[in-house]
Amino acid sequence: MSPDSRTTSPFGPLARDAFRRAGMVASLALVLAAGVASPATAAARAVTGQAVTADPSGGDKCKTDHHPRAGDGTSASGGKECKGPTGPTGPQGATGATGPTGPMGATGPQGVTGAPGPCSDIDAYHPQGNVEYRSVLTNGRYYAGIRDLTGSVENPMLWTDLTEHEGYPAGGAAGLPCGAAVSEHPTSSDVQFDVLTTTGRVYEISCEFDPNGDDPAILDCGTTTGNDWVEMNLRPAEDAVNGGTDITP
Repeated sequence: MSPDSRTTSPFGPLARDAFRRAGMVASLALVLAAGVASPATAAARAVTGQAVTADPSGGDKCKTDHHPRAGDGTSASGGKECKGPTGPTGPQGATGATGPTGPMGATGPQGVTGAPGPCSDIDAYHPQGNVEYRSVLTNGRYYAGIRDLTGSVENPMLWTDLTEHEGYPAGGAAGLPCGAAVSEHPTSSDVQFDVLTTTGRVYEISCEFDPNGDDPAILDCGTTTGNDWVEMNLRPAEDAVNGGTDITP
């Protein structure tokens, strides 16, 4: 096309530019009117066809957009089964009364009596003003004592252990030592010591008084094998009168 045949615009450059801007504004208005770029229009379309149950307080408590299926918590009509608010907790039930105390059980049988402990005993003999004697049984052992009362100084009691002398009762048929006695033989210088056992038997042994020169008097009880304990020839017997049980059987 030649320049001579072109249609000449009756408007100048400024007028043409104004027309172009006006066309762009009209096109934008048309698009907005069609709802293509409207977020509100898109949201309205998305919720079209949904069933909504409105909460009186303004909230949506129960709603569904699917058909009821077994076990999904919907009703047969397709709507949610709404549950009301949980009620207050009820008062606690009364506690049951405690039953009466049962009767006391029967008393159990008495236990076996324990073995008796060792006996303890003491005896004293004071025949004259110049000497005194003691016999002591403690913890199963027998002691003979003497104290010289002469002189200006008080002398101590001197002890001799007679437990190891032969014949001393140490259990079995003889019984255990349980009583002690002391006496002086009237016709000699012998001092007699006696022991009573748990089986009612009586054993005796003698020691000789020894003045011991210038030193305090002592007892001479011999050796453990040369001076024995001997059981008296009659044992005490129940209902006896001037008698007893012979020791020979």
